[in-house]
Amino acid sequence: MILPAMGIMSELIPVFSHKKIFGYKAIAYSSFGIAFISFLVWGHHMFVSGQSPIASLIFSFLTFMVAIPSGIKVFNWVSTMYKGSISLEAPMLYALSFLFLFTIGGLTGLFLGALATDVHLTDTYFVVAHFHYVMVGGTVMAFLGGLHYWWPKMFGKMYNIFWARIAAVLIFVGFNVTFMSQFIMGSRGMPRRYYSYPAQYQPMHYYSTVGSWVLTAGFIIMAIYLIRSLFNGRAAGDNPWGALTFEWTTSSPPPTENFKDNPVLTHGPYDFDTIDVKPTFNPRET
Repeated sequence: MILPAMGIMSELIPVFSHKKIFGYKAIAYSSFGIAFISFLVWGHHMFVSGQSPIASLIFSFLTFMVAIPSGIKVFNWVSTMYKGSISLEAPMLYALSFLFLFTIGGLTGLFLGALATDVHLTDTYFVVAHFHYVMVGGTVMAFLGGLHYWWPKMFGKMYNIFWARIAAVLIFVGFNVTFMSQFIMGSRGMPRRYYSYPAQYQPMHYYSTVGSWVLTAGFIIMAIYLIRSLFNGRAAGDNPWGALTFEWTTSSPPPTENFKDNPVLTHGPYDFDTIDVKPTFNPRET
């Protein structure tokens, strides 16, 4: 489920770092590694189910192994940004959020993959928070980055850059307040799927609830400026970000067959070290 999001990340980071992607082959091959190993780790959900100790040991080892190709991707994305000319547009803000949140999700997965600690953390709010940091902090954040990245290509209109940044910050802050509180609760023994709980957990539940309000506010603002852009948005041009992939060489929005004429490939999708493409939209004018 995370692989499509990782593909989006490999598009966003080079464009908004204005830099050739670092270790393209390693990023590509690590996708195969994640896909293959992920089929073999399902038993880490069953450490306390009564499965045999040897099965638990094997699944624990495989769970740790999936961190290797994931770590390769994170290392290469960070290396791509190193000494790059980073532009903090909304898609890049979501990409940075992905890097931060997915890394936390991956590191907390180590506690759940280790047999000794998983026994204590199973069916607690720690699992809930870990899941959301991986699937929402990872997949959803990348998808939001992709939505903001390809929105002007899909509709030919640019959303409000200022409010897009505000929404990205609210979503990032609200998400962390919501689910970091649950990490703390889970580590202290708060079980999930319980509607009633001891008073000692009340403060963290309160913080988590307030964080969800901030998170909701970010999504409401996003919905408003995206819908408004369809009616009042400025023309984005064919290539508002100065990207090099093929879809930015056609009109925005594209014609029925995507290209009016047969496109001609003259450079690679990440050749920012040799190609300089000027963006067709100036965010300062928004």
